[in-house]
Amino acid sequence: MNGIIPWRLKGLMKGFVKVLGIDIWDYEYSELSKIVGLVKQNPLDQLTTFTVRDEIAFGLENMRYPKDEILKKVDEIAKFMKITPLLDRDINQLSGGQKQLTVLSSFLAMDPKILILDEPIAFLDQNSESLLLNQLKRLKKSNRYRFTLVIIEHRLSRVIDIADKLVVLNENGEMHLAGDIAKILRNKYNSLKSCNLRVPWSIDIINQFKKLNLNHLEMINPINFNEIMQLIQNLPKEYLKVLKNIIIETEINPKALQEYESYEQIINFPDLYIESLKDKKEDETKYLADKVKDKTAEVILETQHLNFIYPNSGIKAIDDLSIKIEKGDFIGLVGPNGSGKTTLLYLLANLYQPIKGNILFNGININKIDPLEYARKIGFIFQNPENMIFKSTIKEEILYAPLNFGILNEISNEYLSKLIKLIGVKDHNRNPFKLSWGQKRRLNLSSIFIYNPEIILLDEPFIGQDQKTIDSLIETLYLENKRGKTIIISSHDYHLLLKYTKRILELNKDGSLIDYDTKENYFTKHKSLGPIILLNEINKLIEEI
Repeated sequence: MNGIIPWRLKGLMKGFVKVLGIDIWDYEYSELSKIVGLVKQNPLDQLTTFTVRDEIAFGLENMRYPKDEILKKVDEIAKFMKITPLLDRDINQLSGGQKQLTVLSSFLAMDPKILILDEPIAFLDQNSESLLLNQLKRLKKSNRYRFTLVIIEHRLSRVIDIADKLVVLNENGEMHLAGDIAKILRNKYNSLKSCNLRVPWSIDIINQFKKLNLNHLEMINPINFNEIMQLIQNLPKEYLKVLKNIIIETEINPKALQEYESYEQIINFPDLYIESLKDKKEDETKYLADKVKDKTAEVILETQHLNFIYPNSGIKAIDDLSIKIEKGDFIGLVGPNGSGKTTLLYLLANLYQPIKGNILFNGININKIDPLEYARKIGFIFQNPENMIFKSTIKEEILYAPLNFGILNEISNEYLSKLIKLIGVKDHNRNPFKLSWGQKRRLNLSSIFIYNPEIILLDEPFIGQDQKTIDSLIETLYLENKRGKTIIISSHDYHLLLKYTKRILELNKDGSLIDYDTKENYFTKHKSLGPIILLNEINKLIEEI
């Protein structure tokens, strides 16, 4: 739609695309770029300059706008997007969300006729996400900014209040559904689920409720939270109890994972993982039971008065952080953009050095551990999957860590084949950079699992993933956790953290500690999440009835 194909990416094209009634082949590429703006999924793909102010001005400078007009437009857009305090900040000192807001602002400054946003809120915290979505609503109604908005998004709940129409493509790139977004959400649930979209959780639970209570088949699908709150007001007590159990079993303690609740149970996951202990003669049940005892007794990671300031900026990313992480824990790391979540993961992985304080691994300061030895203990999944791809084939990429650790002879071909299968491709000689975003993420996991680290750190792993991929990723991590691995996931997706983690670690804007508690206690104290609000309202109604 914006001419990258065919002017920059080549291939075989049939049919035609018209923009404002003119075929894209009849445009000059530079002219089409002014008309159709494309904000890519990863902001790093589009950031060109050194400061936020220069980035917003970059397109206008190339279009030879007068200097005074450029300065005025930059200030106007920054004020509208509420990023004025960032204007003189270096790009490399921005959080992922701040970078996305900067890229979006740079396109708005050019007054496009069509603006395409590819997963625009993927890198944003809740506050930034709300800000951006509210700004998009304002843009849609504004007489000052008149353009057609196209949003690519897996999470339909995020675009319900903005989009008029919905177009759903299947895995073959064919149009599966198209039409009014509200009508599709209300009437086409099964078709939506078949395309691996992240359907709003409220629609999911209502459709499960309908299956258990056939006399409610005519109940409409609620497309926003207010509708579901109104819907439950007229349900009798026995139906409220059924709905309550569905919410708990799908959104809080997923029933699908309950079969793995016992550590003593032998976990079979033949399509993904080969348990190395199978080649040994010791009893697996005893081993797993011992791992439980170890988990409750050991602190695997500890930070003591940890501090970190980015060089030449004075920006404190981590402030006096003291926490203990138990072996076998599964932690959700949360906080606003710029709160130091990624920085903390880098510090725990020994990629950054604190300016003050200590990090202990099994009671030993990591500064006293050989870096290569410590690296084998840590598996790090970066926010951008391309940041940890180094080789030109999938097989070479997966074997890159074992090669560096000198353990190639310990890797079985069968295990390697299973990890390649996890990615979803058959050709192990395929170039990793030609994989989809989701496939690259699964390649990252395979390249970590291959050397069996004790700790797995993941920075925003759910970005750009469809429902099927998220389910597969979560199940994989859940099983690894049951095998004793310690997992820390940094994410803005509180809903998924509510469903799958054990503890929540929350950082403040300055990198200091706000809260560190069990998932149950954390979400009891912080009641703003939809399923928690709904559950509390149902409990209230049950008591009243």
